[in-house]
Amino acid sequence: MNKKLLRLFLLPLGSAVLLAASSCSDEPDNTVTVSLSNAALQYDESGVWVDCQNPAAGNVVCQNVSFSHSAESSEWGTFWSGFCPSRSNDMADYSDGNWLDHQWGVMSGGGIAGLGTPFLVAYWNSSEGENPGDAASLQMRMADNAFFSIRSVYVNNSTYTYYTMKNGNAYSKKFDSGDWLKLLFYGVTESGAVTEPVEFYLADYRDSNSASWTMVKDWTQVNLEALNAKGALRYVYVQMASSDSGVFGMNTPGYFALDGLQIVLE
Repeated sequence: MNKKLLRLFLLPLGSAVLLAASSCSDEPDNTVTVSLSNAALQYDESGVWVDCQNPAAGNVVCQNVSFSHSAESSEWGTFWSGFCPSRSNDMADYSDGNWLDHQWGVMSGGGIAGLGTPFLVAYWNSSEGENPGDAASLQMRMADNAFFSIRSVYVNNSTYTYYTMKNGNAYSKKFDSGDWLKLLFYGVTESGAVTEPVEFYLADYRDSNSASWTMVKDWTQVNLEALNAKGALRYVYVQMASSDSGVFGMNTPGYFALDGLQIVLE
């Protein structure tokens, strides 16, 4: 396992939003809502992109939007980071087994279009540190390097991360009072300036009242328009942070799921 604030806005996941996410026909010509159903990808019997652990595969491109992906083989096996397409509907808890064999699930059992539909599993390489620039493991940009502005994206907890926070394991604590896990979205402009991040909590146990604790298990839309404040974007990258961290970085598994990215071409 591989190992600051703007207000976020949560929008309801209604049927109109689902329709907009699954079809671009009613959108302005310069608006793109990414649906992996539009990408010619092959999946294995478990619903995982067949090239997820292929070092030669390169980035995942859909509707001219490029999602970073890398894989590396070593004597200890093959390791990947970035984004991996999945349409796994497996929502089981493998806390008593080997989660690395089941690292491609999402708590909703599929993308925003429904059970078994494709989405992206994101795995953050925490070794990249702060301000990684072009080396960021989780990047979203136009495949032709065109500039764009960003509107929103849907996120959810992966099954691996959700059940680890819920139950704990040998490497990660069971979440309790004061614990949290969050995503940080950064924009990088034409000039290379980095925006302040938009933050989203995948788990939030900071309130003293346990009735207010939350752990995301449904697709939730995050408004990212604040990332456009400094001008057109060259790319967006994502990092993670957890209350359960140590000298080697984050102990909580660095996975989450992403779907329905919406951008506007400049």
